[in-house]
Amino acid sequence: MTAGDSLETMAAGGDPDSQFQLGVQYLYGTGDTPKDASKAAEWFRKAMESGHVPAIREYGILVASSEGVEADPEEGARILGRAADELDPSAMYHLGLMYEKGIGVPVDMQKAVRLLAYAAMMGYPGADIDAQRIDDILTEERNRRLKSRPVIKLMLSDVDVEAACCPRMLDDLLAQRTVFTESEEGPALLGDDAQGFEAVFHACPYCGAPIQIVPRDKQYFG
Repeated sequence: MTAGDSLETMAAGGDPDSQFQLGVQYLYGTGDTPKDASKAAEWFRKAMESGHVPAIREYGILVASSEGVEADPEEGARILGRAADELDPSAMYHLGLMYEKGIGVPVDMQKAVRLLAYAAMMGYPGADIDAQRIDDILTEERNRRLKSRPVIKLMLSDVDVEAACCPRMLDDLLAQRTVFTESEEGPALLGDDAQGFEAVFHACPYCGAPIQIVPRDKQYFG
């Protein structure tokens, strides 16, 4: 019995690791195994039924991209979300790109950059470059938004700073000396205190204005 036959026998017997490995062989066409995306999807799906996280990821990618199975981007995103919830960096990376492009999910650049940043922290190749690229886009949009809004109140949504309270705070936000952060008490600001130590602020350190939490889609004019 050859090694390939042994792998297929174990896969047919229900071993999820073998099912996944056989799926990989069919996906890329390795050794004596011909490339066959539909068979790869079949074996990934079998392993996925046992909760095999890499198989969940690979099957989600195939479903989202219509490789070997009928295209269903929404279902692909849902499946990838299962693997991402298990902290699979490749799933986080692919799902992040789907949130950037709005493939199977609504466009959400904040979710995209968070997923890509997590994937980068876990060492997924290229995730750091894509995370920085999207962060640059978000920074440009944030600065344009802050400059266009009244400098009266310090307003944060659940994902970002929405408005500044005074010119000094606006300058710090535009220069990213002060940034959005999550604290145990909810959205807050992270920056340096008067002694130069990193600190979390729930009010402006310059004018004392408290943070107000607002919806992301709050209207500021009209």
